[in-house]
Amino acid sequence: MTLNRRAFVVLFPIVLLAHIVGGGVGYMGYRHALITQHVARLQQNLSQLQNAYAEYASLDSQLLYVVRNSSAFLTFIDESDAEYRTRVLGIGVQDSLLSLVPNDGTSVSCSIFQSDGRQIFYFDNGTDPFETLGPRQAAFAQAVLNDDVTSRSGLVTEADGTTYLVMAAKVQARTGGVGIAGPRPDQSLIMQVSVRPRRFATIRRTMAREYGAPVELLAAPPASPPELSATVQLAVGLYARETPSPAYLRGPLARFAVVTGLCVVFLSLLSVGMLMLLVRRYIIAPVEELDRQVTAITENRRMDIDVPDVGEVGRLAANVRMLHGQLTRSLRQVRQLYETDSVTGIGNRIYFNEKLDQFFHLSVTTGRPLTMLFIDLDNFKQVNDMHGHRTGDALLGGVASALSEVLQEAIGASGTMGIVARLSGDEFTALILADSRGAVIGALIDAFLLKFRGGFRVDAASYPVTASIGVAAVPGDAETSAHLFWCADQAMYHAKAAGRNTVAFYADMPRDADAPEWSVMPAERGRATRPPVRQAAGPSG
Repeated sequence: MTLNRRAFVVLFPIVLLAHIVGGGVGYMGYRHALITQHVARLQQNLSQLQNAYAEYASLDSQLLYVVRNSSAFLTFIDESDAEYRTRVLGIGVQDSLLSLVPNDGTSVSCSIFQSDGRQIFYFDNGTDPFETLGPRQAAFAQAVLNDDVTSRSGLVTEADGTTYLVMAAKVQARTGGVGIAGPRPDQSLIMQVSVRPRRFATIRRTMAREYGAPVELLAAPPASPPELSATVQLAVGLYARETPSPAYLRGPLARFAVVTGLCVVFLSLLSVGMLMLLVRRYIIAPVEELDRQVTAITENRRMDIDVPDVGEVGRLAANVRMLHGQLTRSLRQVRQLYETDSVTGIGNRIYFNEKLDQFFHLSVTTGRPLTMLFIDLDNFKQVNDMHGHRTGDALLGGVASALSEVLQEAIGASGTMGIVARLSGDEFTALILADSRGAVIGALIDAFLLKFRGGFRVDAASYPVTASIGVAAVPGDAETSAHLFWCADQAMYHAKAAGRNTVAFYADMPRDADAPEWSVMPAERGRATRPPVRQAAGPSG
């Protein structure tokens, strides 16, 4: 998984969770504000209902007061002729209604009950001459008659669904004054006025349609009302409560939840996108660049690491660069130790084999001639046995230094390439990208053999050591690097056979038809058995 994907996988859930929490808080705040707004509206609507009830209750009270204190009522209670007093009281009630009831179609009725509960008078302002008092209104009057109260008001709904605001009061039968409290007093009448509160009923129906639930009429306020609910007191012992149905706020809340969810997703993606841009610019991009540079170094396409000046990533790059430098130096040291002869300080056999393949490939691809010198020291074993290994090591080191010196002098002016190495024991070799018959090779061989004239000097001492040199070249002598090594080896043995302290070119050697083909690879050579050559007299090296 890439750094970009890792950053997205880490950032997106965190940002989404934060926006979900924010959206949840916003949703709860919106819900609270919406409920508060609708509770206030409920309270306003119920206040209108309360005002309408108060208006009708006031009308009831006024009608009851006027009728009870009218001369018609006094005539009614004093007159013994029932038909006459009913007609007189009906005219008086009608006059009172005309003076008090607004001309808006409000239905009003007035009825009187004796102490035994029998209705003795009824009048209404309707157009139906056969209209009678509803049974539930009559029951309301009977309840006042039987209770220990002087008056009572309340809402009564008949069986047909019509609601009336009823007020009933006990009146003294002889004087028309306020009646005596107590159940069924013999000297009291019940005067009851009923008003059909059209506006009150209209407001109730409108609220029921709007909120999906009827307006409840309660005898006491609710102890623990729902969150979305409102209650007002209409009268003593009468309360109106409206509690909208659960579906009332479901639509607005659902729409807000959908909008909030979409906003949460959009803002989360936007926030993650912005964070990803910042993270990529200041973290991922520098790390990727560092990764590309390290990869290029491992693939040998780059040598060093650029250190950006950007905080922690810059310090990381600097540390990687430092580690790379330390590792490079350590590898260089290890490689140097691996490819360097510990006695002479020049390249060893491993170094020579690698360079042989490189030089041979360069010679083949560029057409430049390649010459190999195979050098073996004469009489070295006798000197080493006589003077000891320390002298022998010093002698080998001196020969390596002399060989390196004459090589640098020979190729310095020509600008060609060359290396020297110690193969094993007293065997040395040199590779030069030059013609074997040219001036560079000739000057190198002459200068090197000159070092052995009169003995080889080491630490002010001279030792009877000489050098036998075999020379082979490409093109001309060999077709592969291994073949070139074999040819130089054969030429060296030819030089030994020819008297030592001399040089022999493989190209000048006589060919023996009975000699076996070359078969010894450079890595296998060592002291492997060599094909037979003509030997010259003299001690072995």
